[in-house]
Amino acid sequence: MSVGSWLFAFIGLILLVGVQAKAGDFIVLSDLPYTEDQQRVFEDQIIPAIKADLAPFVIHVGDFKGSKEVCSDGLFLAVRDTLYGLKPGRVFLTPGDNDWTDCDRDSTGLAMREYDRLSRLRQIFFEPAPESPEEMHVMRQDGYPENARWVDDGVTYVTLHVVGTNNGRAQILLDDVDFALAQVSAREQANRVWLEGAVEQAREAQAKALVIAMQADITEPWGSGSCEGTTRIKCDAFAMLRDQLRLAARQFRGPVLLIHGDSDPYCLDQEFGGDQAPNLWRLNSAGDYAVIDAVKVTVQPDSTTPFMARTLVSGQAPRQGC
Repeated sequence: MSVGSWLFAFIGLILLVGVQAKAGDFIVLSDLPYTEDQQRVFEDQIIPAIKADLAPFVIHVGDFKGSKEVCSDGLFLAVRDTLYGLKPGRVFLTPGDNDWTDCDRDSTGLAMREYDRLSRLRQIFFEPAPESPEEMHVMRQDGYPENARWVDDGVTYVTLHVVGTNNGRAQILLDDVDFALAQVSAREQANRVWLEGAVEQAREAQAKALVIAMQADITEPWGSGSCEGTTRIKCDAFAMLRDQLRLAARQFRGPVLLIHGDSDPYCLDQEFGGDQAPNLWRLNSAGDYAVIDAVKVTVQPDSTTPFMARTLVSGQAPRQGC
């Protein structure tokens, strides 16, 4: 090899290592694909872009199917194989309402009991859960394997199973209502415990940042008042979680990012935490029927803007302010 060729190869190796070692990037999917057209974009553009990108892992924050699609085992299996094939062992899913709570609607073409669908979803996606690299220190919550926690480059990540349809309290069409509401309350308690543990772990590890991902837009409640007592459906199912997130951000002190889907627009803001938690940011990810793309998020904890985002294929930045 000539000196010039050797030098060119050496510089290329340095650049490649530099790109591979770039910290703080990951990819988010949400609310897609919903339609046949979105499925084509997903297959032809988004999937190849994700596989080619060097970001170490992917989070899908739910609604991996359209609300009018049948919640069949076959669909679940196909989605699982597609998602887990994006970056094997490095894909994390927290379900959305389209994926189980809304499966009891006649509009799907075959109404199915939502808790049967949740049980099958957990079996198909998490029994067993994907085997992740040891260095990510992945943990999953007993009974709620969709609730995961892991570490990448000194940042702690956590998923919480929080869905639309008032967190599963509304539109219970085929299951026993008391049974379903008891299941919601148990999941809400599990989420509280899981988030508390994530904050404690992040503080003990002196994590650079904390990233929390869920499906529901908890800033848009379906009802008002507490979900305790007799008002268990037309209540604000997200009130306690909003308070806990702000408390978690205050306790952690470093930069915290909440990622969700479920609504428009694709946006990023620092308003959600208010005066109580100015270190708490919120990203309403792309997807739905607005911006059909994956989002690449960059965590830069020492910056005045610790979280940045752009769509993976088109390079579109989120609107500033939600």
